Amino acid sequence: MIGSIQVAKADMVAQEPWQLCLQVGYAIERLKERGCEAELSLDALHFANLWEYLGEITNGGHAQYHENEEDCTRHLEGMSELLLRIGLPGHADLLNKFGRVVVENEDHILDLWASGDHMAAKELFYNLDDHFAELERREGKLQDHLRNWLAQQPWIVTEEDQR
Repeated sequence: MIGSIQVAKADMVAQEPWQLCLQVGYAIERLKERGCEAELSLDALHFANLWEYLGEITNGGHAQYHENEEDCTRHLEGMSELLLRIGLPGHADLLNKFGRVVVENEDHILDLWASGDHMAAKELFYNLDDHFAELERREGKLQDHLRNWLAQQPWIVTEEDQR
């Protein structure tokens, strides 16, 4: 088991929450690419999946996450469980709703993508995007919560800043 992920002190104390999230996300991705996924904690893997989800939906909504993430429902349960532990029940519920939309409409969505009717496919996810925007106002930005959670994890270790 990989006991820790090292991050630069500057990223740990950075004012911008994305800096710590990005560096931890990169570190986890590098470990996965080296075949070390089984050695990572479930929390690290759930975080990495949430970070990818956040990046995709921030750039193009839930439709983009669906289109770009192979088997996009595979990690939803773990991501939702982590969101509940972080204290974000609304965000967890949104992931569950997303999973239901995908499962209930999968064939139709795939047909729309295949036929080139991308707008109709994207429209199936608009309510989820609106719900996410509301949650960001009501529960606070997911990125901020992820950063704060990471900063409290014993497996995140600050290395000497070499900048």
